[in-house]
This record gives sequence, C-alpha cells and structure tokens, in this order.
Amino acid sequence: MKILMITPFYYPIIGGSESQIENLSLKLNKMGLSTDIVTFNFNESIKPVPFSKVEKINGLKVIKISAFNFLPTLLHHNKINFMVNFVPKGLTKILKEYDILHFHNETDLSFPFFSYKIYKPKVFHFRCLNVTYPIFKRNFVCRRLLGKIANVYIAQSRYVSSLLLDLGIPEGKIEVIPNAIDVSIFKPEGEKVDNRLLYVGRIEEYKGLHVLLKSLRLVRVPVQLLIIGPMVGEAYYHKKIMTLVAELNNKTSHKVVYLGPKKSRELLKYYQSASVVVMPSLSESFGNVILESLACETPVIASSVGGIPEIINSYENGILVPPNNEVKLAEAIQYLLNDEYIRRRLGRCGRKLVIEKFSLEVTTQKLLSMYNRLLEN
Repeated sequence: MKILMITPFYYPIIGGSESQIENLSLKLNKMGLSTDIVTFNFNESIKPVPFSKVEKINGLKVIKISAFNFLPTLLHHNKINFMVNFVPKGLTKILKEYDILHFHNETDLSFPFFSYKIYKPKVFHFRCLNVTYPIFKRNFVCRRLLGKIANVYIAQSRYVSSLLLDLGIPEGKIEVIPNAIDVSIFKPEGEKVDNRLLYVGRIEEYKGLHVLLKSLRLVRVPVQLLIIGPMVGEAYYHKKIMTLVAELNNKTSHKVVYLGPKKSRELLKYYQSASVVVMPSLSESFGNVILESLACETPVIASSVGGIPEIINSYENGILVPPNNEVKLAEAIQYLLNDEYIRRRLGRCGRKLVIEKFSLEVTTQKLLSMYNRLLEN
C-alpha cells in the first residue's frame, strides 16, 4: 500500500501539525506502508519558491511543489486567510502513483481542490478547525467545497466531530482519530526543577499566554516560567506579551524567560524538567502539548475548552480551569506547586493514559484499518 501525506506546510515550517504528519509517516513506513509527503516549496522566510524539488528529510521522501499565490484571498475573516495556490500540472502524475491520498490542514485547500478529478480514495485530516470553523460556517462556497473533497474526514476529537456535523459533513464520513505521541521518545528522565512552569505554543492571542502571565501576579511562591513558541499573528499582541514579561521580571519575584521556537524533539528536556506545564488556551481542537507533557510524567493545567476535556480528567491526570480566568489558573498553579506527591501522581496517571489511548501504535492501527476499508470499498 502506498500512502501520500499531502500538506500545504511542512519544513521549514514545523509545528504541532507537521510533527504529527512526520511521526505518522515514519511509523507507517516501519509498518511496511510506503509513505511519502507532498508539500509546497517555501524558503526559510515562509516565502513561496517557484520551482519544485524532492528532498529526503529525517528519512522521509518529501516532494516540494513550486508555490505562488493563485487566488490570494479566497476567504478573509478576522486574522485568517484561506489560500489557494497554483498547483503545477505535473502533480497529477505524482498523485496517481499512490493508493491513498491523505490531505492535512484546512487553512489551504489547494491540493484537494486541484486533485478533485483524481479518482483515488481521499482522506481529509482537520488540524485547526477550532480556528477555521467560523470561516467555513459563514462561506457557503468553501463549505460546499469542503464537503466534496474527501471520502473520509478525520476529526482529532469528538469536539471537532461536532463542528464537522454542523458544517454538513455526514456522520458516516467522519472518523475520530486523536493525535499521537511516540512514547519511546517522550518519556520521563532526570529530575524535575522545583517551581518551574512551562508554556509551549504559538504566541498568539487564542493560545491565552496573556492569561497565564497575569495569573502569576497572584501566585505567592516564586516561579520560573519558560515560554517556548513562535511569535505569529498580530504584532500588537507580541508587544503586549513582552510588556507583561518585563513587568513580572521587574516587579515580582518570578523569573520569566522567552526561549523562542523549538522543534518537537528539542522540547523533550523542557517537558522532562518542568514541574508543571500550563496550557491556558481560549480555543483548542485537541492539544499535542498535553500529550507530550503527560508522556514525560509532567502534570498539566489546561483550559476546559474544545477537545482538551477529552484528554484531561481533572485531578486524575491534570487540572482543568475555566478559560480566561487568571484567578482560577493561579489557584491551580499554587495548588500543584505546593504538593509534590500530587504532581507525581498526576504525572504517572497521565503517562499511563497516553500509552493506552494516544500512542503512535494505537493511532497508526486506526489509520491502517481506515485505509483498508477505503480500498475494499
């Protein structure tokens, strides 16, 4: 069986979604399924490059297609653009070489749009529907297109599945397959650093970092907060965050350090050494950070939004707090930092959960079963 993972963004843009694609592809190859990746060719500055090439990246064949904007603003609402890029005619020949076409990421519909007449089993994997849902909801054309581009639609959580149903995707075409973690890589090691908090995620308003920073004003014990993630989105928000960081460092006993973006496996030592990981999102489809943290036996405090409550059972493997509530977040931080026994218990239960429900082995078996059903039909 030959699988083609098709994503608008991959290297050099690498985030949670791209890491998932890489990990799934590597695991499927180990299982004997020939799995390659197609993506657009962008340079380090995220600018489209007008030529195609094939590279070997981390053991995977990556076909980079020349990219330039064909319809630069198919949709625009608030801060989100839906892009459609020109796709070279030669792509058709590539697509026909594979048994399954597995599309990822609904912020760019170029590949599924231009492969509409390729009669192969198609899978569409949603990666950020918590953000893109309002745009599809308001635009009939894109909603209509979305409903015709695949045989199966993968939702990361039951929450995402409910959004798909509301967009008109038939229930019989929706598969709930959560994200997965390689638990042989993300595992506990070394000692925890007392009172070290960790935030991992984009520096973007819906991720709620400002709520975490404001909550620290109410935390009595001095903490070290490490912030990891790229600054994306609006410049005004980045300025707001850096102002809050400076205020905490200058006026409180806390120490806040911004470390910039890190690749997935570079994060490992930070997950392993943190006392608590905090995910204060205002909106979230799922939450890879939660899985990576729990796999390292580091407890998580997270907002009770989107698909997060499908991972965290409060006071069993983490703590859920109301979104945008700095008081409740501060109380949860103080509670965990005050009790090492609770932190260790939540961490152990968290790793057990990830192994049982969110490991690569579990997820790839679900994908394989789905692929086999598609080919049989």
